[in-house]
Amino acid sequence: MSHTAKRTLNKRNGGTIVIVCGECSRRTVHEILTDVASEDESPGGDVQVSESYLIVQCRGCLTLSFCKESQCSEDWDPEEENALLVRRDLFPGRIAGRPPLRDAYHLPWELQRIYEQARSALMQGLPVLTGIGIRAIVETVCNERGATGDNLVRKINSLVTLNLITQNEATVLHDLRFMGNQAAHKVKAHTPDELNLAFDVVEHLLNTVYLLAEHTKRLPKESGASGR
Repeated sequence: MSHTAKRTLNKRNGGTIVIVCGECSRRTVHEILTDVASEDESPGGDVQVSESYLIVQCRGCLTLSFCKESQCSEDWDPEEENALLVRRDLFPGRIAGRPPLRDAYHLPWELQRIYEQARSALMQGLPVLTGIGIRAIVETVCNERGATGDNLVRKINSLVTLNLITQNEATVLHDLRFMGNQAAHKVKAHTPDELNLAFDVVEHLLNTVYLLAEHTKRLPKESGASGR
């Protein structure tokens, strides 16, 4: 491509696009606050590429984020007739239906840090790093709660002995351990569906071991014996 790309400022200001909101965790209307558009073509003029860099704001929760749109005259949308494919990269990354873990700030600092890094890898579509992060979360929970054993298999089983999880939950954690081992040692990239399900289990573990006690503190307490 040439180095004489045409740039246009704020052509779409005030317009809207529908994208996933990181806070609402679903597709919402976003207003375009600022945009920079760039158009370029190959030396022969037979291939055109356009990119737009947008600062957008959700019209629901008013959260600001960044969106990069790109199009190439050679890429056609398989789902819409005679339309070019529009690629969108959102920053920070987000997945519809996966809000951040509620009250994650109650987690021990080291565990909170690893959880946020693993979740960021999931949001950015980095499957190998997500798999490694999931395993790291499980091992950090075991270490932080004093699980015993010279490997992660025995540490997970120790969580059952400590009455922190059930045997069925331990079986699921062993599956997560296996996924993490595949990512770390075989560079296996699991599918988005597999990683989303695995993250459901991870967040259930964190809720069970750490956050449930914090949530119950907010419940109304019975004053005196009611006899009921």
